[in-house]
Amino acid sequence: MKVTLNRSPHEKMRVHPIKKKPMPGNQLPHQYAGDVLAQMVSRRLFLAGVTLVMAFAVLLATHYWLLREEFNAGIAAKVHITASRLNQASLANDAQSTERILQSLHDLPLITGATLFAADGQPIAQYLADPNSAAPTLDTLRDSNWLDSYWQQSLDLEHPNQGTLVVRASMNELYKRLSWFAGIGLAATLISLTVTWTVFSSLRRKVADTEDDLKRMAWYDPVTRLPNRNLFQQRLRDALQTAQTERHGVALLFIDLDNFKLVNDTLGHDAGDALLITIGERLRGLLRQGDTVCRMGGDEFVILLHPSRGIDAEAVAVRALETIAHPVSVHEQQVYVGGSIGIALFPDDGKDAVALLRCADTAMYQAKESGRNTFQFYTPEMNLKALQHFAIETSLRQALEKNEMRLYYQPLVDVETRAILGVEALLRWKSAEFGTFASGEFIAIAEQSGLINQLGTWALNEACRQMRAWRDAGLSGLTVAVNLSPRQFHTGDMVDLVRKALASSGLEPGMLELEITESVLIKYNAEAIDKLNELGELGVKLAIDDFGTGYSSLSYLKRLPIHRLKIDKSFVRESHIDPDDAAIATAIIGMAKGLGIGVTAEGVENEEQLAFLKQAGCQIVQGYYFGTPLPADDLAKLVRQVRKRDFDTTNARLDLQRLTPQPA
Repeated sequence: MKVTLNRSPHEKMRVHPIKKKPMPGNQLPHQYAGDVLAQMVSRRLFLAGVTLVMAFAVLLATHYWLLREEFNAGIAAKVHITASRLNQASLANDAQSTERILQSLHDLPLITGATLFAADGQPIAQYLADPNSAAPTLDTLRDSNWLDSYWQQSLDLEHPNQGTLVVRASMNELYKRLSWFAGIGLAATLISLTVTWTVFSSLRRKVADTEDDLKRMAWYDPVTRLPNRNLFQQRLRDALQTAQTERHGVALLFIDLDNFKLVNDTLGHDAGDALLITIGERLRGLLRQGDTVCRMGGDEFVILLHPSRGIDAEAVAVRALETIAHPVSVHEQQVYVGGSIGIALFPDDGKDAVALLRCADTAMYQAKESGRNTFQFYTPEMNLKALQHFAIETSLRQALEKNEMRLYYQPLVDVETRAILGVEALLRWKSAEFGTFASGEFIAIAEQSGLINQLGTWALNEACRQMRAWRDAGLSGLTVAVNLSPRQFHTGDMVDLVRKALASSGLEPGMLELEITESVLIKYNAEAIDKLNELGELGVKLAIDDFGTGYSSLSYLKRLPIHRLKIDKSFVRESHIDPDDAAIATAIIGMAKGLGIGVTAEGVENEEQLAFLKQAGCQIVQGYYFGTPLPADDLAKLVRQVRKRDFDTTNARLDLQRLTPQPA
C-alpha cells in the first residue's frame, strides 16, 4: 500500500517573485562630478547587497528543505504506525476497526484527512478533520519528490496491492517555522544593509566635506577667504577669452601694501592677518558684479575689472588708495598702511594672462619707486627698465666670482688742520658688461635680491685687509669706516663676522668704524641694541649714518656706545643759505658735543659750506670738495703727499684738490 502526503490545491504555497529594490545609493544625486571613489564604493556596496540577498535566498531554501525532510519523516512515522494497525484490521475484515483507526488520526493535528482505498481504487473508509473539506484522492501516476504535497505508501497485506492509504497533512506549522526563520534572517539582512549604508553615507559626507575643504584650500585664500592665485588666473583667462570675443577691455590692478611688514614685525602675524582681512573686505566692496579681487600672497592683492576702460581702472585705483589709507583697528590700536598700485590694460599692455599680470606687477614697482601710496599705468619703458634691472641683478650675482668688486676710499678731513684722519670705504662695481657703477646704483638691487650680505661681508674683510696693509706700509693713524645695511645687520651674525674680519686681517678694533642707519634701531630695536653693545665691547667704533633723516628716539644716543654722528648731506647742501638747514646742523653739532660724541658732515662741496661747518664747531668733513673717492693706491699716495706738506687754512683747499689723483 502507498501512502502520499499532499496539500489541497488551494493550500499550496504561492511563491511570488521578489521585487528588486534599488540600492539607496542610486537615489542620491550625484553631487560631485568625477567622484570616482564614491561611485566605486556604491557599486561594491550594491554587489555586496545582491550577494547578501542571494546568500539569504540559498539559506532560506536550504532551511525549507531541512524542515520538509523533518516534516516528512515525522508524518511517515505516524502513517506507518496507522498503516500497520489498518493492516491487522484488514486481515480481520473488521470494517468498524478500520473506521476507528482512521478516526484516531484526529489526535494528530497535522493530518487533515485520510482515505483508505481498496485494490480496485474504491474508497473503503475516510477521515476528515474538517467535514467541509474535500477527501484525499488516489493519484498513482505521480512520482513523489521533496516538493510534492502528496506522499503515498503501500500497505503490505496477505496479497499485495489489496489496499492503499492516502493521507493529507497541513503544512502550516512548517511554514510558520519557515516564516520565523525568514523574518529573522530578513531583519538581520536589512539591519546589516542599513548599518553598512549608514556608515557609507557618513563616510561620504565626510569625504564631501573634506573635498569642500580641499577645494577651498585650492581655490581660496585661507586668511581673507578671497580667491587665491589659482582661481584668479582661471577667471582672468575666462575674462580675456570673453573680452576677445566681445571686443571690450579688461583692466588689472596689482596692489601692494606699504609698511605691512612693519605691522607684522611690531604687532605680530595675528595683527597682520586681521589687517589683511579688513583690507580684503574693503577692496571687495569696491567691485561691480563680475569683477574679482584676489590675494596673490603676502600683502599683494589683484583686482580684475571686466569689462573696463582705462578711466574705470583709474577711478577704482583712486578709491582703493583711499579705502586702504583709512585706519584699521587691530588689537585696540589704530594701524595705518598705504598702497602702491600698478595698472595694466587688455589688449594694449598684454594679450594673455601671464603678460598682463607681469605688466601690472611692473607698474606696481614703478609706483613704489615714485613715492608709494600712488598708482601707475604700465608703459613699455617700464618693461625695459625691469629687464635692465633683471640683467644687472643677474650680472651682480657673478661679480664677486669674476673679481669685479672694488673698494674706493673717500678722505675724512679735519676741518682745522685739513689733515686726512681716516677714510670711508665705498663699493664700486667694475662690470665687464655694463661698466662702472657707484654703490648707490646697485646697492638697492643687492638689497632686494639678498646679495647684500655677500657684498657686505666682502667689503668688510677687504677694508680691514687694506687698512692693515696701509698700516704695515707706514700709513698709521688712519681709521676706516664701513657701511652696514639694515638687512645685513639683521640677518647675519654681525658680531662674529666683525670678529673674524679683524682676526684674519690683524687689524686693531679701534681702527675700524662701522656705520649704521637709524632704520636699524627703528626696526630691530632690542636686537640692534644687543649687537651694538657687543660690537662696542670688541673695541670697534660705531657711527650713525645719515643722522637726522630717521624717526627713532634720541634716547639711544645715551644708551648705546655711539662714537660719531654723520650729518646727512641734505642738511649740509644749503646750510650756508637756508636758516632751517643751518639750525638743524647747528643743533646736531651742539647735541653731539654735549654728549661727548664726534660729528662728521657729509656732502661738503664748496668753501661756503665748509666755512659754516667750521663756525658751527664741526670737527670732520667729507665730500667732493676734497676730491672724488679713490682706489686704494691713489688714496695712499694722497695721504703721503698731504703729510709731507704744511698746509695753512688759506691755500689748503687748492693744494689738496690739486694733489688729489684722478681715479682710473
